[in-house]
Amino acid sequence: MSSSIFIRYRSQLAAFFGCMAIIGFLQFSSPGLAGNDGYYHIAMASLVWEQGLSVAFPYLEFTLLDQDHFVDTHMLFHVFQAPFTAFLDLESAAKVSSSFFIALAFTFFTWMLKQYDVPYPLFWALVVLISSESFLYRMMMPRPPIFALVFTWLTFHFLMQRQFKLLALTTCIFVWTYKSFPILVPMALIAMVVFYVEKKTVDFKPLLAVIAGIAIGMVINPSFPDNIYFLLNALRMKIFADGFSTSVGNEWYPFKTLGLLKDAFIPLVAYIGGILLTNRGEWKADPCRLFWFLVATMWLIMLFKSRRFIEFYSPAALLFFIYSLQPWAKQFSFAKLFQRRILWLPVAVCVALFAVVGYQTLHGEYVRMQKKTPINAYQGGARWLANNTPAGSTVFHTDWDDFPRLFFHNRHNNYILGLDPDYMRLKDARLYKTWKKISKGRVKSPEDIILDTFGAEYVFTDKKHKRFMKIAKRSPRMEKVFSDRYTVVYHIRKLDTGE
Repeated sequence: MSSSIFIRYRSQLAAFFGCMAIIGFLQFSSPGLAGNDGYYHIAMASLVWEQGLSVAFPYLEFTLLDQDHFVDTHMLFHVFQAPFTAFLDLESAAKVSSSFFIALAFTFFTWMLKQYDVPYPLFWALVVLISSESFLYRMMMPRPPIFALVFTWLTFHFLMQRQFKLLALTTCIFVWTYKSFPILVPMALIAMVVFYVEKKTVDFKPLLAVIAGIAIGMVINPSFPDNIYFLLNALRMKIFADGFSTSVGNEWYPFKTLGLLKDAFIPLVAYIGGILLTNRGEWKADPCRLFWFLVATMWLIMLFKSRRFIEFYSPAALLFFIYSLQPWAKQFSFAKLFQRRILWLPVAVCVALFAVVGYQTLHGEYVRMQKKTPINAYQGGARWLANNTPAGSTVFHTDWDDFPRLFFHNRHNNYILGLDPDYMRLKDARLYKTWKKISKGRVKSPEDIILDTFGAEYVFTDKKHKRFMKIAKRSPRMEKVFSDRYTVVYHIRKLDTGE
């Protein structure tokens, strides 16, 4: 019995343990985590484990995520992470959970391909995994994008099977897991186009199922109705903006042309290859192929706006190619191949190229992970603040992306802004400009502003903010109380009112 189960699910088992081995090795070979926000997510997961879904969050009072309006847009993701924080330290919990989630995702991917009679699903899972360094890196982040990818695959499956109740349920769960759930709306519209091409009838069920799932997920939510206001702001900030009013993460900027061609070479070739393999009549006959062509085209357009969409474009382009190649792949046989010696050389060349590309992707990712800033880089300054300042006191910090690491090491203090600078700008644009000027060293005497406006007696900065550090060094009221290789902490003395 057990052997028959092993044989039946051997592709899925190989995908799971193979991914765990590859991703686990890359994760634990690094001194840090992939990305920056992962530090926030795993620390937040530990709070969910301790406090439940209604987490007290006083940490970003100067932003839209203040205590009265806090919205955990990744609530279910933190629930999924939380058990790992119960028996592992936060670093190990982040790395193990990330490896585990990726392994589960690609296990599902191989299962999904088998449902559509795609030959060699394990091979295609490996191709998708190593299709792009940026894709692999983003999947390794202890963040929800890996779940977003799975939800898009589930959406495809339920659309093709016309299982609209399950589609609505999937959408609802997506809403609770990650704020990118609106991407299911254009996917539902694409499905309507595909169904029309296939049967010449307009079917609104895909769109209605997704809208129903979103409505249920938004209303049955601990953050309702603040989550609706937050969602509208998020869409306005990032999707519909022509540019960025604030300094945002690198992921929101587009690739340079050569960078795009290099990093998305395999997906781009697969996308073009899928088009070349498809004739006009096959669009009607193969709804899966048409669906993934339209979805991949959508993500390619978005990729020109922001490099972060490589996480969706890469698998979508390869799925389009897989379904375009399927009629030929079903006729492929290794036995026939070995009988035709004339094909040995081109096949050997293809295998060698695949091995080289795979090695370059994995080796490039290994080198990239080796260069990550160590997890303990902010530990000294954060721990000093936790041990020497009152609980709940505010710390002024000179970079918005300091927050995840500070929060990871120190949930004793509160901070100015984090996760996205627009969260502060949209709440108080004038205050954001003031913070930005001080952080960049453009205010010669910032002590009273930091004390009175921000309510902070202590300042945390990394050592990259040279201009601010020069001002602090010249100030008779800013005392350096902690310093190490990466960070500095200053204490601001109040003016003596007796003078």
